[in-house]
Amino acid sequence: MARLIDIAREAGVSEATVSRVLNGRSGVNEVTRTTVLDAARRLGRVVEPVAVGHGPVVGVLVPDLDNQVFSAWVERLEAELFETGASTLVGVRARTVEREREILQRFLHAGAVAIIVVSGHHAQQQSPLDHYREVTSAGIPLVLVNGVQRGLDAAFLSTDDEHAVRLVLTHLHELGHRTVGLAVGDEHTWPVREKLRAFEAATAGGDGPQPVAFTDFSYAGGYEAARELLDRGATAIVCGSDVMAAGAYEGIRSRGLEVPRDVSVVGYDDVFWASLSHPPLTTVRQPVASIARAAVRTALGGGEDSRRPARTEVVVRPQLVVRGSTAAAPSAAASMER
Repeated sequence: MARLIDIAREAGVSEATVSRVLNGRSGVNEVTRTTVLDAARRLGRVVEPVAVGHGPVVGVLVPDLDNQVFSAWVERLEAELFETGASTLVGVRARTVEREREILQRFLHAGAVAIIVVSGHHAQQQSPLDHYREVTSAGIPLVLVNGVQRGLDAAFLSTDDEHAVRLVLTHLHELGHRTVGLAVGDEHTWPVREKLRAFEAATAGGDGPQPVAFTDFSYAGGYEAARELLDRGATAIVCGSDVMAAGAYEGIRSRGLEVPRDVSVVGYDDVFWASLSHPPLTTVRQPVASIARAAVRTALGGGEDSRRPARTEVVVRPQLVVRGSTAAAPSAAASMER
């Protein structure tokens, strides 16, 4: 049977659009709907009307859809769930624990057979956990992405931040950078703590303590972090997100400097516009597809039975994508010119 990605390529649309059409959902114009159905039939997929309420329902919760990486998570998770015959309920904007609890309860009341949470409050160091226990005590599989809580019987799937930091620092050190700054968000969150721990371990005993700026994972946060790290002598800046890296570009330019001639910048996520920025952004590509596939298999029991391990922890290694925002450190470049 043709996969969603095959149909999407054949029809010239996104996998999410294919999913909506084959699920009989609204929000797709008739021309696109017809194009997708024709492509599916050409590739040998039997297209039949989908009965209302057909298949299991899985809840997916992300912080927002403004950051393109979370849109990518939703699209990939929905595509993977569709291939299993499941439908997706999506919740966003859980800014508070109470709001997150309300969304999880709505998932349960809607009959969700499993729930997947990406970068939720489970990533906060001191966050209450009772609303997650309400899910697991109801016998519903809970999969938590990018964050680990020791006191929960849930499945935890994360990007290997330690490996990511090693990849980035090796790349920058090979380019001659000796003062590398780290720009990240709230230091009380699990992903930031993991990056910081790996960063400090990798730079210990080298060229002295490396500068770290704590702001937030936003454009403004990247702007302010870059200016702070430049004042502390950084010739390269590693950002906790691609959005931060975009802000870092502007912070660097506000000082009359250029990327990468004067300062190299590395992002994190590899959102769709990273290759289109000026210069194209060197970044860590989160293994969204691999983790989403594992999350769905874990949530639905891998298709073998309804049982699941009470607790599992899996980390998946990311990939460093080198583009035009990293280059030889100014001193190293000058030496090569001589």
